[in-house]
Amino acid sequence: MDKSRVFEEARKAAWVSIWTLVGIGVAEMLVSSASSSLTLFADGLDSLADALVSFIVWFGIRMLQKPRSKLFHFGYAKIESFAAFVAAVVILVLGAFIVYNAYQRILNPIKIEHVEITMIALAAAGGVSLHRAFKVRKVAREYNLVSLNLDAKNSIKDGTASFVGLASVLAAYFGVPYMDSVGSILIAVYIFFMSATALKESTLVLIDAVKNPELQQEITKYIESKFKVKVEKILLRPVGQEFSAQVHVELDRNMTLDKANETLTSIRNSLLEDFKAEDAVVIPKPV
Repeated sequence: MDKSRVFEEARKAAWVSIWTLVGIGVAEMLVSSASSSLTLFADGLDSLADALVSFIVWFGIRMLQKPRSKLFHFGYAKIESFAAFVAAVVILVLGAFIVYNAYQRILNPIKIEHVEITMIALAAAGGVSLHRAFKVRKVAREYNLVSLNLDAKNSIKDGTASFVGLASVLAAYFGVPYMDSVGSILIAVYIFFMSATALKESTLVLIDAVKNPELQQEITKYIESKFKVKVEKILLRPVGQEFSAQVHVELDRNMTLDKANETLTSIRNSLLEDFKAEDAVVIPKPV
């Protein structure tokens, strides 16, 4: 599929996600100022932070389209994983802020006003977030974008957290006042879980960890079978959605220069076409 279309779909999904979450967050925080519900405040703050995450994702996807430059010889493919890493740090800080405020509210509980409106706001926020999240996730899975997938997971977390908050406010309504604080802590737990997952996935890509070690064996068997040469080793480097490959092969020292060049070129083209590598370098070793 044309990369420009992939990026256009991904950018559009992230952009709509930004403004959807901003709207939800502002609405929840306005209602929370009148109801004094910490859970609703935490959920609104969570939505605004998720909007920031979506913005970072949108920016990262835009950067993916930039051509290689003198400073970035390998292009900007890893900016997507870096965007996911930054987003994860942002929501981690948010979770800590919510936990701190929940602890203060447990020490000094405040009665929730307009409970019915608070519950309606949480239910509406959860429904809208989940609807938007599943649409974003569909695009993320179709195009295999790490940062957009994080955005979708974050929105799913935001939606389910709203319903957890709804249950907490409902419990507070029936005479358990500290449940409002408990609800905000549960939302923070959601945030910590998503942040830890995103940090792990993005960090692995940033430090060039290969999450599919079987691919090396697959490429080795393919080259040795098709081109009748011995593969000494294969080094893979994740680059955004794709990977670069460095293949070391053993060639007969009596092979002519033209034949060696033809073989190496064919191996490289095969890696680019059959394995969809971003780039490939084939290094010969005479035996």
